[in-house]
Amino acid sequence: MDAEHRAVVAEPAGSRWFAAEHGDDFAELLPLDGRIASARRVVAISDLQVWRSQFWRLQSLVPPALHARAQRLHAPRERERRLLAYALHRLMVARVLGRDPARVEIGRMASGMPMVAGLPNVATSLSHADDFVAIAVARDAGMIGVDIEAIEHESLLNGLAGNVLHPQEAGRGEALIDAWVRKEAVLKAVGSGLSVDMNAFRSEQGAAVAELAMATGLRAWSLRACADRARLGLAVPTLDGVLVRFEPGNVDVVSLREQVMRM
Repeated sequence: MDAEHRAVVAEPAGSRWFAAEHGDDFAELLPLDGRIASARRVVAISDLQVWRSQFWRLQSLVPPALHARAQRLHAPRERERRLLAYALHRLMVARVLGRDPARVEIGRMASGMPMVAGLPNVATSLSHADDFVAIAVARDAGMIGVDIEAIEHESLLNGLAGNVLHPQEAGRGEALIDAWVRKEAVLKAVGSGLSVDMNAFRSEQGAAVAELAMATGLRAWSLRACADRARLGLAVPTLDGVLVRFEPGNVDVVSLREQVMRM
């Protein structure tokens, strides 16, 4: 990790705006699952609409700094989506680590990349678009990045192809949105923020990322998600791990490798 990423913007360790003595009050919303807790890599996706009825409970998991960040959004629906994404991120990280959510603190590096306070061996990534959310967590497993985009925005990307595709890449429609989510996932995995242009490197399906030194060892994939209403991008060194589809009270866990190979 470079010097820039060592500078973190995190919640104070002593901040206990969610009372730890209450225990895990969210076990029925996101059940504990041994397959999640034992996996080195977890990629989790959900539809935020199914969580709206639980917003009043989940927002207690959002720290003040991120709550204030969400309040800067003008549209009430977008504020709600952002807060739900932050809350579910913390809840899923807690499930992966086998901890009470009250004892998991997620901060931000100087680049904006999320990090788990006090656990430098844990990498995590968050993405949300419209009503879709994707969360990735890796323990002692190197970098990980995730991105999700609504397929209905596919046509809007066509005008941005020159900003997305490397000169040796081509694509429109589905191929372009697939390239977009793969490259976003790569940039999130390396924590580059806005310092690297998408069209400066190549990221083909399942291939090693090319022409981006900081992404050495990473491969990227794009998958259909959320009943084909979204595209999921994933950047990891290997596919060892699980894919989790989750909703209130239920989790569906499958092999990440097997899911990717079916695509």
